[in-house]
Parts: sequence; C-alpha cells; structure tokens
Amino acid sequence: MTEAGSGRRDARGDWRPAETIALPPTIAWPPRPAATLKWLFGFPGYLWPMNALWLTLSVVTWLFLTPDLDSLRHFEAWWIALLLARNAALILMLFGGLHLYLYVLEGQGDATKFSSKKLATGSRRFLFADQVHDNMLRSLAGGVPVITAYEAITWWGFANGHLGLSTLDWSPAGYGIACAAFLIAAPVIHAVHFYFTHRLLHWRPLYRSVHHIHHLNVEVGPWSGLAMHPLEQAIYFSTVLVGWLLAPHPLLALFQIHIAAFSPALGHSGFDKLLIGRRLGVDSGNYFHYLHHRYFECNYGGSVAPLDKLFGTFHDGSPEAHAAMQARMRAHHGAASS
Repeated sequence: MTEAGSGRRDARGDWRPAETIALPPTIAWPPRPAATLKWLFGFPGYLWPMNALWLTLSVVTWLFLTPDLDSLRHFEAWWIALLLARNAALILMLFGGLHLYLYVLEGQGDATKFSSKKLATGSRRFLFADQVHDNMLRSLAGGVPVITAYEAITWWGFANGHLGLSTLDWSPAGYGIACAAFLIAAPVIHAVHFYFTHRLLHWRPLYRSVHHIHHLNVEVGPWSGLAMHPLEQAIYFSTVLVGWLLAPHPLLALFQIHIAAFSPALGHSGFDKLLIGRRLGVDSGNYFHYLHHRYFECNYGGSVAPLDKLFGTFHDGSPEAHAAMQARMRAHHGAASS
C-alpha cells in the first residue's frame, strides 16, 4: 500500500501520479538482492496483494466450483455449461463490482481518477451508443465463452494426461519446487506473452480489423478490460498454452487463465489506486496500461517483464519519456512515408 494522495491534477483536471513508473529491481545492474527480495515478497509487491488474490480465487474455484477431474475426461454439455455459468458469475462479480463501486456509487469520488471525462454515452463508436453496455456485452458474450473454452480444454487435457508435466515421476521435493517455480513465473509468463501478442495486434492489418475495437476505449473503466474482438480474446487468452506445456498441476494452468481473466479489471479501472480509507491505496499497475490507451504506441506489455524498456517503447509518465516517444513516432512515420 502507498500514500493515497501522492499525485497532482493537471490543467484539464486529469490525475497524474507524483512518481514515475518504476521498473522492477530484478533488471538492475549491479544486482540489488535486498531490493529484489523486498519487491518479490514485500507488501505491496510482486506476489502481494494482487497475484495472491488471483491465486486464492483459483484455489477456491478448483476446490469448490469445479467438478472432479475424473468426470471431465469427456467433453459433455453439462460441465461445460457449469463452467460457463461460473465464469460469467465471477466476471460479473469482479468487473461489475468494481464498476459499481467506482462509477455508480462513486465510492472514492474522483480521488486518483486519471481522466476527468465520463465514460461515453450517446457515442456512435459503441454498440447501443453506450460504452459500458458495449463493454459488458463484449466481455460477457465474447470473453466468457473464450475463457470457458480454454478452461474446458485444460481440464480435458489434464484429465486424460495430454497436457502439462503432471504425469512426470516427481519426487515430493521436486514437485514442490516445480509448483513454486511456476507460481512465481506465471505473472511474468503472462506479461511476456501479452507484450508480443499485443505488438502483433498493433500490426496495421490486425489493428484495423481486430484490435481497434479495444482502443475505442480511450477513457477506460473495469468493463473495458475484456472488451475486445473475439479473435483478440482468443489470442489474449492463449497465454494458457504455456501452462498446458509446463504446469505440474492443472490448478496452476487455471491460475494462468485467471491472471489473464481478472487482472484487466484493475488494469483498466481508470484509477491510479483503490483507496482504503483516506491515506492508503492499493497499487495495481493501472498507470502503465493507461498510458498505452492514451498514446497507443507505448507500454505494450506489463512492468513486471520490462520488454518495453528493452525494445524502446517504455513510457514512465515523465515529460522526458513523452518527448522520446514523440521523437520515435516521428522517426517511424517519416521512415514509413519515405
């Protein structure tokens, strides 16, 4: 948690955090072991609280909201429908709950809200001329079936021994180490996969036919997170393919799905922090992705896997980074037109 009021409003009334976006100390040279351990295990940090929350939801889903794996050896309508209904309920509770608190009840007002603009109504850009209704339909009618399809294949594949490393002859210690390693790596896997698939979606033919739908949301809210073209949803959730190859247990592959499914609600909340009281707020990396929606050609991935820094597309929110982005874009457009 951090101090809630560490920011300012610009002349347009938009919120800007006081500090620029910091990359993880894992990439620092010379190495900073103390800072790395604090980032990894501290609060807030890499594991706590958000990734621990997604893991908790995955464990609860696995233990109490999923049929026994032996009954999933064959694709059957009853259990696929059960998964579909359960996933719709989870998305409604999380995405809908955040939207209700932040935008309907205005539970923290405009405190740490990036944009002073309202979510769009009466706009021809969106289905029903309403951004929230458009985003809800795309998330529930498109995103939930895609999530469910990947999850159904996951259960079927693990139940029949076709996926993952679950059939290897592990020693107890080796199995525990493998599970812990995958748990720690899963958010990085998601960020790496997201960066490269996101760059692919900004390839002009795919952007114009597919990805532009997501970027209709310049101002974002929780429901914007999964508001995508169905093809983009299929590409986005393909992060679970790594789990199909490497997860020692099906629960860990579900964790990979849930990171992709639930984190966009926070990443698109439109707020820098979710406030707890007047002084403390939970950071969730919102500003990193908000800058992508605002400027399009920066911050394609996630800050936990600093590929944007490596490939020159990182924007930390500073005037210097903004000037560098503009220079890069001018050079790119100049080269494209020559």
